[in-house]
Amino acid sequence: MLLAALGVAGVARGEVEREGNVIVNFDGGISPRALPRSGVAPVAVNIDSTFRASDGTDPPPQLRQISIALNRGGKLFTRGLPTCRIRRIQPATIRAARRICRGAIVGSGRVRVRVNLDNQAPFTFKGPLLAFNARRAGGKRRILAQVYGRKPPSAFVLTFKVLKRKGTFGTVIRTTLPKAARKWAYVTHFEMKLRRTYIYRSKRRSYLSAGCAAPAGFPGAVYPFARAKFGFAGGKNVVSTLIRNCTVR
Repeated sequence: MLLAALGVAGVARGEVEREGNVIVNFDGGISPRALPRSGVAPVAVNIDSTFRASDGTDPPPQLRQISIALNRGGKLFTRGLPTCRIRRIQPATIRAARRICRGAIVGSGRVRVRVNLDNQAPFTFKGPLLAFNARRAGGKRRILAQVYGRKPPSAFVLTFKVLKRKGTFGTVIRTTLPKAARKWAYVTHFEMKLRRTYIYRSKRRSYLSAGCAAPAGFPGAVYPFARAKFGFAGGKNVVSTLIRNCTVR
């Protein structure tokens, strides 16, 4: 996802943002960091975020919306990639979802959720996440992120819309916590890595591609990788931006 820069620096740390009682740790990047100066090559994009209350409130403020805007230099390609429908994987275990929609998988991750049910003390479930390429809706690409916890069995699907925007951040993936999950789910950690290569028309394709368009004579570039906006119950929003670097291979 690249790039406007004049050199390479050791940029790799995450960001910590605070808004009222909400503290957000936001991290991520692309791999590999060594990329062609001209054109693009396959990459993986990783997003890692943690949410907590500054005063230890349990359950913490409820995350309602995730919006991740990625640098416009990144290329998203889905032609010829199978799709999955939400009704096929909800409800389903991760193993079943993988079997049913194996060809549509575009990523994976992990989620930690604080569960708050009536007449029961809050508890935490940790579970894997699978991301699937979904059918377009309204002409827009979509990603289905299935979250599944085993103890106790709990599952929901986050539907990310993939939007195109003008400016530095050209691709936005955005989701809202399902209404049914708002009754009990308080996300405290969300991590997702998007990566997929496949064959289409006898050529190897990549779901995500990027380059390192450093100016001539420079070994690399520093660029704004992603800007995240996290929306919480009550209308509170936390915004964070990550700066990353690449090298010319």
